[in-house]
Amino acid sequence: MAIIPFPVGPACFSEGWRIENASRTGGATITGQQQFSQSPAGRWRGRMQFHCISDDDYLEVDGFLAALDGSANTFYLGPVDWRGRPWNIDPLVGGHITPDLAKGSAAIDPDFDTNPDTTGRLTFSLAEAVTMNATSLRIRRDKGGALKRGQYLSIGDRLHIITGLTTPDLIIPENGQAVAGEIGVTIRPWTRAAYGAGTAIEFAAPRGLMRLAPDFASALERTTSPLADIAIEFTEAY
Repeated sequence: MAIIPFPVGPACFSEGWRIENASRTGGATITGQQQFSQSPAGRWRGRMQFHCISDDDYLEVDGFLAALDGSANTFYLGPVDWRGRPWNIDPLVGGHITPDLAKGSAAIDPDFDTNPDTTGRLTFSLAEAVTMNATSLRIRRDKGGALKRGQYLSIGDRLHIITGLTTPDLIIPENGQAVAGEIGVTIRPWTRAAYGAGTAIEFAAPRGLMRLAPDFASALERTTSPLADIAIEFTEAY
């Protein structure tokens, strides 16, 4: 199994993510109630659509798909919509320091992204060790904004989503900035491995190890107009 670099040119304009196989049903009890049990086998499944604009985009996509050998090889991919992620708050003018803002401001003032007060970089890590199949984490925030239900994160090559907070996330009322420290969260899917305290957590560009969905590997299509679209369906690699 090889990890194939994902094309950088095509732009994603639509994405959908869900977790499959997260529960099992045992049918109905004698009282008629359906029985369910939670399963650690929940895995990501997603679909993304991309614009191919230039000739190089076409070539990159064709080469990438051919190199995957159907579902045999893997690639890294994660949600691309960065709205709602725990961005830093600008202490002077307020507002989230998003990638676009950080890039534009650094072009005007090279010190913008290196200044700890205005940097757009996020620094999160595990505050304590976790075991395999864990559904909760204690996260240490050294630099970043508030954590909220629905935010994506990745640990190593596995993608997760926050489903709730188990401790309050403290915010400074005067400027909206989050207080550095530890926050307890619940996540899905369950962790795939054990991780030690201090393991880095990625919030700015979370991603996971994926492969083409088996029932989609032989059905790749694209239009032949100057602006072509291509859709890719994939599942978490395991």
